[in-house]
Amino acid sequence: MNNNIKIIIGLGNIGNQYIGSRHNIGSDYIYQISKKFNVNIKKSNTLSGYIGKITKHNIILFIPDDFINNSGKSIFYITNFYKINLENILVIHDELDLLPGIAKFKYGGSSGGHNGVQSIINVFKHSSFYRLRIGIGKPNNKNKINNFVLNKPNINEIKNINLALQRSLYAIDILINTNNYNLAMNFLHKKIMD
Repeated sequence: MNNNIKIIIGLGNIGNQYIGSRHNIGSDYIYQISKKFNVNIKKSNTLSGYIGKITKHNIILFIPDDFINNSGKSIFYITNFYKINLENILVIHDELDLLPGIAKFKYGGSSGGHNGVQSIINVFKHSSFYRLRIGIGKPNNKNKINNFVLNKPNINEIKNINLALQRSLYAIDILINTNNYNLAMNFLHKKIMD
């Protein structure tokens, strides 16, 4: 396990109608990271996505220009282009199995049913990469999951998700500045006392 993150990728669907949806939390979050580090995100037709760079740390920010279920292809392309190993990427995505307000790091393992993460695993034929899972909760009825992830969170969920995003921004700052995944993970996973 290599702690040296060289690219941070936010998963989401292309198209204005998906901005702010639960499924686009990862791609929308890249813009928050870019603000924190004063990075301009620009469209790159060559690299099939939106790209910026945290110059001081030599870390690329990337949003694939494809639907979330096909994100593995453009991620494979950009990592090959920049000669970045799979274990040096951090993928940010929505997570049904975590409640809104919870964010957790994970390294490797299964996709947990997330089709965007599964696309990456399928293309690379490996799951050894870092993930930042942002909780969105899930509907009571499994048949409503597709509509649930494609819609925007309600006001309470937005409030809780924003708290998790702010907390995870600090964790990402720790990770970027120290290259210490365990330190960042311990900060993020520490219970907050009321």
